[in-house]
This record gives sequence, structure tokens and C-alpha cells, in this order.
Amino acid sequence: MLNFFVELHPLLGVTLSMLAAVVFGLSVYFVSHKLISKYQEGDSGPPASLFGVVGMLVGLMLSLSFAKVISDIRSIDNAIVREAAAILDVSYDLNRYKHDDTREIQLLLVQYTESVINDDWPALANDRLGKKTTALKIELLDRLAMLEPTTALQERLISKIEDDVDAISDHRLVRLNSTLSEPPTYVYVTFLGFLLTMACFGAYPPQIPLVVLVGLYAAFVGLVLFLIMTLSDPFQGVGIAPTTFEHILETMKENS
Repeated sequence: MLNFFVELHPLLGVTLSMLAAVVFGLSVYFVSHKLISKYQEGDSGPPASLFGVVGMLVGLMLSLSFAKVISDIRSIDNAIVREAAAILDVSYDLNRYKHDDTREIQLLLVQYTESVINDDWPALANDRLGKKTTALKIELLDRLAMLEPTTALQERLISKIEDDVDAISDHRLVRLNSTLSEPPTYVYVTFLGFLLTMACFGAYPPQIPLVVLVGLYAAFVGLVLFLIMTLSDPFQGVGIAPTTFEHILETMKENS
């Protein structure tokens, strides 16, 4: 059910997520209070204590979930930076190679980078890699394999270019793997803990200030859960933009 909100427009998704959390939370609160009030005789000590413990556990679970997705986002960012740096290194080394054949390869590398932005990125939103980008990568590999170094410098450059191309392929798979990963399992446990917290609120009568505070708490939990879910799929909705590739594309065009 939580994935449904991620597939919507970010603004609509976060709004509906917060509203759903408020509706679920207040519903559980009112039902819980109705049940607890039948057996409550003026002493709300045990339920209140339980509320504090459960609230702390839910906060801890939310913190762990959010920290996990932020750590994953940073890892993906690092992979993207390394991938872009490898592409730029290949471009520079092709310039240093000084051969007529490398001119066409450089143009092919520019086309590949453009395809990463316009083909790969939209495809990653659907959990796959772009077909055009894959085809260009294969063509790039074939053209590089046809180069025949004649000097010691060219041999060293070819070896370095091959290593960089391997790194490009590896980091591209890191992007794909990030789209296939599922949100942390304990996100769903956190949602159940949130409902249990709302049930513990039932130890208190539904006065207007309390209902407002409960609603705000529920809306905040809905916001955090939405962020966790949407950041778990960083190439869909509020995610990672190909800004780094756009920058190196401009650099390569200026140097070509």
C-alpha cells in the first residue's frame, strides 16, 4: 500500500500519505479510547507508560529507516560521481591518444553521455536500463577494441581507458541495482508501531488540543514514511537528477 504513494506526483503523494496517516491514526485513536474507557477507572498510568515506550521505539525505527535510505543515497551519489569521472577520463585520454580514429570515438562517447541523461535515467524510473544506452556502450567497446597502439604512451592510455570503461559499466549496474532494491522491511514494522502508538493515545479522552496534537504527530509520521519510501527508489519521483552527467557533457562538448 505504501508503494502506491511513491508512484504518484511527489506533491500529491506526500499530501495523500500525510492525510492517510492522519485518518488511520485518528481512527485507531478513537476506537482505542472507546475500548479502553470501558475498563478505565480514572487511572491512566499503565497505558500512559506503555505509550511512552512504544513512542520511543517508533521514533527509533523511523530514525534507523531514514538513516538507512540516506546512507544508500550517498552510496549511489558516490557511484554516479565515479561513473561520470571515468567517462571524463576516457574523453581526456582519447584526446591524448592523438589518432584520427579517436575523433569518432569521442563523438560516440558524447552520444553515450547524452543517452545516459535522456534514455538511461527515464528507464531507471521503470527499474531497467535504457536500450539505446546499452547499444551505444557496446558500440563504444567495439570501437575501442579496434584501436592499435603504436607507441608506449598509447599502450598505457589504452590500458587506462579499458579500466575506466570497466568502471563505467560497474557503476551503471550500481544505478540499476538501486532501483531493484526494496524499502527496508522494518518500514512496515514502523507503520504497525505507529498504529500501536495511536492506540496508546486512547488512554486519554479526545479533547480538541489532544486531537490536534495527535493529528499533527500522525501527519509527521506520514511525511517521514513517504520520504523513506520515495528515497528507497531514488530514480523515481523525488530522486537523483543526472546533474553530474549534464556537467561533464558540457565539458566534453567544449573540449571536442
